[in-house]
Amino acid sequence: MLGSKFPMFVAWGPELGFLYNDAYAVILGAKHPQAMGSRFEVIWKEIWSDVGPLAHRALQGEATWLEDLPLVMNRKGFDEQTWFTFSYSPVRGDDGQIAGMFCAVAETTEKVIAQRRVADENLTLEQRVAQALADKQVYADIVESTDAFVQMADPEFNFLAINKASADEFERIFGIRPKVGDNMLALLADKPEHRSAVESVWSRALAGEEFTEIAAFGDPALDRRHYEMKYNSLRDEDGRVIAAYQFVYDVTDRIRDLERLRDAEEALRQSQKMEAVGQLVSGLAHDFNNVLGAVVAAFDMIRRRGDDPERVSRFAEAGIQAAKRGAKLTSQLLAFSRTQRIELTPLFVCDVIEKIEDLLARTLGPLIELDLALNPEPVAVLADATQVEMTVLNLALNARDAMPEGGQLFIGTAVQHIAADPELEPGKYIELTIRDTGQGMDEDTLRKALDPFFTTKPVGKGTGLGLAQVYGSARQSGGTVRIDSKLGRGTTVRVFFPATDQAATRHLHENTAAHKGPSKGGLVLLIDDDEDLRSIVSSALNSLGYEVVTAADGPSGLNQLLSSRPDVLVVDFAMPGMNGAEVAKQARELCPNLPVVLASGYANTDAIERAIGKDGKILRKPFRIDELLAAVAEATGEAASSVEVPL
Repeated sequence: MLGSKFPMFVAWGPELGFLYNDAYAVILGAKHPQAMGSRFEVIWKEIWSDVGPLAHRALQGEATWLEDLPLVMNRKGFDEQTWFTFSYSPVRGDDGQIAGMFCAVAETTEKVIAQRRVADENLTLEQRVAQALADKQVYADIVESTDAFVQMADPEFNFLAINKASADEFERIFGIRPKVGDNMLALLADKPEHRSAVESVWSRALAGEEFTEIAAFGDPALDRRHYEMKYNSLRDEDGRVIAAYQFVYDVTDRIRDLERLRDAEEALRQSQKMEAVGQLVSGLAHDFNNVLGAVVAAFDMIRRRGDDPERVSRFAEAGIQAAKRGAKLTSQLLAFSRTQRIELTPLFVCDVIEKIEDLLARTLGPLIELDLALNPEPVAVLADATQVEMTVLNLALNARDAMPEGGQLFIGTAVQHIAADPELEPGKYIELTIRDTGQGMDEDTLRKALDPFFTTKPVGKGTGLGLAQVYGSARQSGGTVRIDSKLGRGTTVRVFFPATDQAATRHLHENTAAHKGPSKGGLVLLIDDDEDLRSIVSSALNSLGYEVVTAADGPSGLNQLLSSRPDVLVVDFAMPGMNGAEVAKQARELCPNLPVVLASGYANTDAIERAIGKDGKILRKPFRIDELLAAVAEATGEAASSVEVPL
């Protein structure tokens, strides 16, 4: 026993004294070497209840054998769960009587633990496999029961998977029922147009693109529908695309609903547009009748009192003022439609306001106190001076109408730095503030204040274009308009203009439209389809020493050009058949150096400038005669002054 490498011990005599070999010492742990010669039941007192009966049976002559017996042993200073396989056999003395017992014991703790771990893993694996199969079945049930069309294809366009809904739909719109393993392109070989459409969209997914798209598919002879298709790629562990799959929904009804909604919205817009146009025409008709009434009355009185120069002058001035009001109305319409050319130049807003300060005071009347607070260190903005003037005047007139009993109107300018705004680019802006102490607006009116044609004034008192024009011109220059108002607490309008680094000249804009006395003369070709205007303009040019040749349309004017060789061409833009820009372009081709003055009541300015060139002049209608003469003089190289033109 002592020489064996297998753990063994003998318990000998009535006290069962413990004798063991070196291999068994390992099992004893900290109990060795004190265990040598000690009593069996003392050495293993913690397991004696388990092994004592077995030892007793051996002493009675019965051999026992146990495999993987669990024992809680204390051999390292703490209790631990162990397992042992061992046999107890009786040992006889020389007299043949049982004198002790023998035990051979491959502690099996590690083996049992390993077996249990394997068993647990096997059980877990079985459970995982069962769960995976169950999940797979759930997924399969979901995919098969969904109304989404699900397909998967490999890089050769072979179906790897296709659910019933998708197979049914494919068959319905193409007349062919697909199955796993079929090649989708081969199925559509006799339908080249549809084959190409399917190949195009699947090729993107099989190339690795993941996208969502709405498109129409299907044979029109069977059914053609709109589908929302979401494509994804399936990749291997190296990132290579090995397949693509799609989830598709029929959105035909949604598309049709959207189309019906768009049609309904367009019909509503047209209805609203017609209603707005009706309101606009009603207001404009009244305003223009007032303008025309004043002009007609002025001319009538001039005709009746032609022998009274003082009255003639007064009536003429009244007619001119009425015509200016009409010009303002058309200017508002053009600004609203954003077809009027705006000339963005560096300027100081405070200069524009100072120029019209007297006009503002007269317009507001004695009951309204005008308070100006203009930035003493102005910053230049890119804007159109005329549009800025009209903005201030429009807002001042609105404020005056909101203060029938009088009040205060504040107009100020200040520099603002804007970082985040839904309408404005980040940067520096000039804020023009116009604040009144008038009636103010309720929330509903405030929401509609910038809408075109909206007005709270009675018919004939406003067209509803004032604030819309202010907003339109501000947006054209890169700014915007904000309004704050409370009913009974007045209104504050803030207009923002983008600042510029370009230099602006500090001066008030002078009227340079008057012409220098007698002209050097020259031949003017005047083309205009309005006979009355053609006659008046021709007379005015004659009075300055110009010789004038006239034509009523473009073709006859070009014939006159070839025969008369004029020094300058004055042509109206809006003419039937051939417009002024086309006439000017052909005239320049015939006479490359011919100066051109093009008169226009509205603007397709890009086309006009291309036709007349950068050195041509644009004269905006309605114009005064001195403005016409100044334009002709400038085109022919003459200087301008403030001498009035005799008519």
